[in-house]
Parts: sequence; C-alpha cells; structure tokens
Amino acid sequence: MGNTLCIYDGDAQTRQIACLVGSVLSMSAYASYTEKLDWDRYGRIVFIMGPRQAMFSHFAVWQPALQHKQLAFLWNDFQNIYTERIAAAIQARLGRPLDVTAFVSSENWLDDTIRAAQTIQAREKEPGNPDGAVLQAMEAFLAGHNTGVLSTGWGQEVHGTPIEYVYEKGTFYFFSEGGRKFIYLYRNRHAAFSVCDAFTDIQHLAGLQAEGRVRFIEPGDKEYRRIAGLKGITPQRLAAMPVVLHAIALDVTRMTFVWSGFLKTRRALRQTYLF
Repeated sequence: MGNTLCIYDGDAQTRQIACLVGSVLSMSAYASYTEKLDWDRYGRIVFIMGPRQAMFSHFAVWQPALQHKQLAFLWNDFQNIYTERIAAAIQARLGRPLDVTAFVSSENWLDDTIRAAQTIQAREKEPGNPDGAVLQAMEAFLAGHNTGVLSTGWGQEVHGTPIEYVYEKGTFYFFSEGGRKFIYLYRNRHAAFSVCDAFTDIQHLAGLQAEGRVRFIEPGDKEYRRIAGLKGITPQRLAAMPVVLHAIALDVTRMTFVWSGFLKTRRALRQTYLF
C-alpha cells in the first residue's frame, strides 16, 4: 500500500480528524488542501471535507495525480444526507470511483473517525507471506534475545509482563510462578508479545511483535518437560522447587518485524508473516 496522506479542509475539526485517521492507519502524514502536495510519496489519499467544502474545486486539478492511488473520502458534518451526494460530485471530477466513503458526525466525531479508519484498513488486502528470508530474519532476531513483554487484557484492564521466552517454530513458551496476567489469560486467550532493541537511529532499528492465542501446558504433560528442557530447567530442579512453574504457550498467528536490515535488501522496513 505504501504511505498514506490525509488531506483536510483547512479547519480545526477536519485537521483533528486527519490526525486521528493517520495515527490509526500508520505510516501517514496529514496536510491542508492549500499546501504543496508531493503525491509521489503516497499510495493512499484520504480526503476529510467539512461543510465549507473548501477543497472541492481542487479535485479537477488533482485528477491526473490520483488515478492510480487508493482514495477515501470522509464527510464531516451534522447530517449524513449529503455524504453520497458530495462523494458522487467528487467522483465526477476525478473521473473514477472512490474506494471508501464514510460519514463523520460533528457531535460523535471520535467514534465515527475510528470506524472510518477501520473501514479503510479493511480494504487493505491481507498480505501474502514474503519470501523465506523474512521469516529467517525474524527467527534470527528472536534467537539473539531471550526477554520481551507479554501483553494481556480483559475489558478495560490491560497488563504488560516482562518475561523470558523460548521460541520454536511459530510458538513462544513462557514459564511463570503466576500472577495478574493469568486473570486475563483465563478470560481472554488472545495475547501479544514484543521484543525489541534499544533505539539508536533508523539505521539500527529492530522491533518484533507477535500476536496469537494462548494455551496452558500442565506439569504432567509430556510437552511440559520438553519445553522445560529447552529452557534449561532440569527435572531435578523442577522437583526441588517449592512452587509450581506454570507453562504458557503462545501459538503465533501473525508476526510483524520492523528492522533496518530489510532496507539493505530493498524490502519495506516493516514485514509481516502469517502463520
């Protein structure tokens, strides 16, 4: 998809909406319709127009630059009845359809904007897996680390746990004496796990996030001892401990790696692998 440019109608409300949309979509910038726009840097354009319709006359001028971009139009007003009418007029000026059209009410702009941004995201095709070198880079990074943050939550409560891990073929394994994270994990088996290097500059950037579903491995299970062995915990040590170590497995569904090393091979900085 590439980067996203959010163009707003010049007033404070549409600017606020543009900023929020850009933050949700990621890899985005926002600008007033009056600014000089560098179209070549963006694959997706999001227009946020208010009742003053100040940018409307510019669409005919912009038309040649927008033919091969993904286009979204957000109409910010108190009434939804004008959304399709304005969108149709914009499409006529551009000579092509808009990919997404959404209404953002002035009185409920926050929730409406988030829903609009999610609609735009939904139009993105699920990425196919990149070549095997990307997964190898991810697994090499994980092999060079042993600690990350396990993120869990339920309802309005969230929790982050610094914890050591063992990674093996798409699964993270953790041992824990217990604690607050289990309250959330028993109720919500979905979790995320992050590992990163300390940031120095864009040329030395490395951070990985894994998302997936959790399962518990009981001490009597065969897998429990095997994973303990991978962690370097012997049966004798387990037997001598005064407490039980609880084993958690996070089976990964998606892994995203932001790594400066990808730039050296002319890949995008951010790569996603689906399991």
